[in-house]
Amino acid sequence: MSEALIFSLFNLMARGLSSAAGLLLARAVAPEAFGEYALALNYAVLLGVLARMGGNEVLLVTRDGASASALRRWMGVGISLYALLAIGFAVGIAPLLGLSAFIFAFCALRAAAEQVGLQMINSRLQRQERLGRVNLMTVLISLAVAIAVACAAGPALYHQGVELVTGAEFSADLTTPAGMFGLAPVPTFVMVSAIALVIVMALGMWLSRDALADARAEADAAAGDEGVGQEGAGQRRLPSKADFARGRGFLYNNLMSFAYLQAWVILAGLAFAPAQVASVSVVTSIVFALYVFPTSLYRYYLPKLTHGGARLKEYLVIASGFALPVAGGLALIAPWLAEHFLSGAYPRLTLTLRAFALVYLVHAFVTCAFTRLAALRLNGKRLLCQSTGATLVVGGGLAIAALNHSLGNASGDTGSLLGVDLYSLFLCVPVAAEVVMLAMAILFQPSLSRGGKAHEDNAAASA
Repeated sequence: MSEALIFSLFNLMARGLSSAAGLLLARAVAPEAFGEYALALNYAVLLGVLARMGGNEVLLVTRDGASASALRRWMGVGISLYALLAIGFAVGIAPLLGLSAFIFAFCALRAAAEQVGLQMINSRLQRQERLGRVNLMTVLISLAVAIAVACAAGPALYHQGVELVTGAEFSADLTTPAGMFGLAPVPTFVMVSAIALVIVMALGMWLSRDALADARAEADAAAGDEGVGQEGAGQRRLPSKADFARGRGFLYNNLMSFAYLQAWVILAGLAFAPAQVASVSVVTSIVFALYVFPTSLYRYYLPKLTHGGARLKEYLVIASGFALPVAGGLALIAPWLAEHFLSGAYPRLTLTLRAFALVYLVHAFVTCAFTRLAALRLNGKRLLCQSTGATLVVGGGLAIAALNHSLGNASGDTGSLLGVDLYSLFLCVPVAAEVVMLAMAILFQPSLSRGGKAHEDNAAASA
């Protein structure tokens, strides 16, 4: 239990630092500029989720997940696919969305390093049970983003902070952000963070070396190649069909998770003005940092669930005990802090943050329910719950976007229908989706006696 807590708390600390860096950038630039950056990054992250094809989870749970050859194969396939997706998106879709080609290109480079390379490297390190190095990588990622903020608007943020704390007044030249290299703060931020994360990925490749395991894997591969000939040797360069099939299952889970929160920024971009997109992005950045705790716990326990019910009980106790105080504190304190820190520049931030605090609270228990379903081998039921939630989120968001535009509010002002505020209705959709998923997961849970019998039956069948 202590290892799980340390592993998750390091992930939480790293994600918290990255979210803090995002808040600093939001304070330094106008909401419209931050909204464009948020849209570009979320599209790039979505492409990264597609390109991974669940490879990071495959490396985590398969028997040869610790081999360097498996890591290189998955990373090679993922980054190659990501490059094709990013080029196609930049040429065919990004101009239609009004995204800056420069900003999107470096957001894509950043997402390729973080969403494809670093995810797989961390999975290999975790498979090797080198949790210290996993924690080091997560902290380095957040530090890379913090360095980018310092390069983009460090002096201005320093003077703004002094003004905020002491009440002293500085000239506009000192408190106006100006990035390095002659670029505006947002382009400077995305360029420096992308380059820094590529360097961190290269360092991760070096840290994940395991000479003994790699030599053993290469010897096994050479012996296999001698037995199957040159044609078989060529086929071994890529993951097997079984690996791809398992990866597709994990990919589906990752896409559903993306739809619950990160895609909400994209949906807001279709419905509302850039300033409101920026508000949603600021809030999702804060809440997603808190999501790291239950999701990293889940990743820690995923390869251990087959060892019996004790690990599952540990997970349920830790995740449930953490969810209530954090979500309650977020709902009460964070809106006031965020409004004060961002000087009220982001519209409707308090309402958005309270809605997503409720989303986090429900989602923590949804994750617990999904973990129990996975332990009972009821993965089909879990996928049905996730499909329902993603359909509600995406369908509801698109419906509200279409309704908003049909009412003549393409300029971004929230519309109303029979006195209903569409922006408030927009925020209710993820809450409703999480409640529906939780209800479905609870209904699918068998009784304890039936669950124990089912677990024994599954164990006997697998034996």
